[in-house]
Amino acid sequence: MAELTKIMLVEDDPIVCDSFRAAARHLPDLTITYETGSERQALVYLETHKVDVVILDIELEEGDGISFLEEFAGLKIDKPFITVVTNNASVVTLNYMREHGADYIYQKHNISYSPEKVLSIIRKICPYQKVMKVREEPLMNGSLIRERDEEIKRRYVEDELKKMGFKEKQVGFTYIVDAVLILMDYSGTPPHVTSEIYPLIAKERNTSKEGVERSIRNAIEVTFRDINPAQLNYYYPYQYDKKMGRPTNSDFLINFAKLIRLC
Repeated sequence: MAELTKIMLVEDDPIVCDSFRAAARHLPDLTITYETGSERQALVYLETHKVDVVILDIELEEGDGISFLEEFAGLKIDKPFITVVTNNASVVTLNYMREHGADYIYQKHNISYSPEKVLSIIRKICPYQKVMKVREEPLMNGSLIRERDEEIKRRYVEDELKKMGFKEKQVGFTYIVDAVLILMDYSGTPPHVTSEIYPLIAKERNTSKEGVERSIRNAIEVTFRDINPAQLNYYYPYQYDKKMGRPTNSDFLINFAKLIRLC
């Protein structure tokens, strides 16, 4: 039997709370053990109760998510996996929350946002983070933390591509993951795919930029040819040239990164 993941929901909107409870009922390995819309109540609960995950809204009926993270840093407890959900926040605010303990940030205006999506990602990332924490804790430093976070992100992108129908054995699969990871790190104007991203991947993978472009194009062509329409619309809800049968490499990479980005 899978280990039960205990979640504390720090959210003041009753409709959002209801939707998370409804989603969690279908996941036997997750349980929401405590709900509150108060920063202070959440901190008090954590002093005496162990949870694996905190789902945290920024705006609360008492206090706020930013102050929660600042106060939480002073508690002498094992850190849970902290997931921030928010309607809207500036890049500065989100970066501040990352630097103060947020492990994963999902903006509610993201086209793919839903409580089910948030819980799905928690189910994938949280158990893996537990394993990495045990393995690395005695040696943990800034470099190891960055390596762990990058590995978590890579596994997430790979899983999302596989669900869409991409195959890991495709040469272009690895290059697509590389490109999407690069694009996910940009909140403003993304780097140019052909002149900037292809050369970066080619250098890292010891190949040519033409080979990177060709392999990515082939992987997209095969996947769009074989995927069923309902699945395609769910995982890629963007317009593309139906005569060509697929989006361009650049359109696919930029849109897919936008769709699944963690913040």
